[in-house]
Amino acid sequence: MSRRDGTPRAVRGASRSGRVESKKYGQLILNWLANGALLSVVVVACYGGGTWLLKQLDRPVTSVKINGEFTRISQKTVAESVYDSLGDSFMKLDLDQIQKNLEGEAWIDRVRVARRWPDQLEVTIIEHKPIARWGKSGVLNHRGEVIRLGDDPEAKQLLLGLPVLGGVDGMEQEMMARYQTLNKMLLEHNLSLKELNCDATGSWAMTLSDNVVIQVGRDQVLEKMDRFLTVFDAQLQQRWAELNQVDLRYFNGVAVAWRKPDKA
Repeated sequence: MSRRDGTPRAVRGASRSGRVESKKYGQLILNWLANGALLSVVVVACYGGGTWLLKQLDRPVTSVKINGEFTRISQKTVAESVYDSLGDSFMKLDLDQIQKNLEGEAWIDRVRVARRWPDQLEVTIIEHKPIARWGKSGVLNHRGEVIRLGDDPEAKQLLLGLPVLGGVDGMEQEMMARYQTLNKMLLEHNLSLKELNCDATGSWAMTLSDNVVIQVGRDQVLEKMDRFLTVFDAQLQQRWAELNQVDLRYFNGVAVAWRKPDKA
């Protein structure tokens, strides 16, 4: 509609609509501010509550549980190493450092360290299992890893009954694998290895537990051992006590040397 002078009339309700929209925006802003303030209060409360809870939980360690079979390292040695690293905070314990310190001990293979609520530390020790001696002051575990014992006479005393492996440095894992294979073959015939050696030329030789020496040579080691064990079962077993040495360094045969008879 238009006025008589031709100017359009104002649309009724337009100004009310603008006021309603402004109120909505204003209310929305107030809601955002209120929610933000509430969130800030919640965050502060959570932080304060969390800090309080941590203070309640963080106390000194009052108990240390040590698990393991202590054959070559004493439980006392382990306990002393752990207690030196405890400090006065259960939550701030450096478990990695405790583990690293313990794994520095010669006879310790693996370590597990864990917190046990509310104030206990649990340590599990797995010792190296020596399989054979290596060199003058070392021993090999089942993985062929060298454990250096230094000049500790008590440690060396524990190794007296172990077989001896000899080879050039860097052969440790190969020597251990070869020892385990050959000894398993021999045990099936009631024989066992006392020494196993590989020289710089790659030639293998062994001494059995009854001091019979077996020269194997550089190649076809397992095939030669199969041949020897076949001959052992068929011909040598009955006269084994008279035998001094077996030579397998032949293409398709076995040579033997007998012990010299004792002089009357």
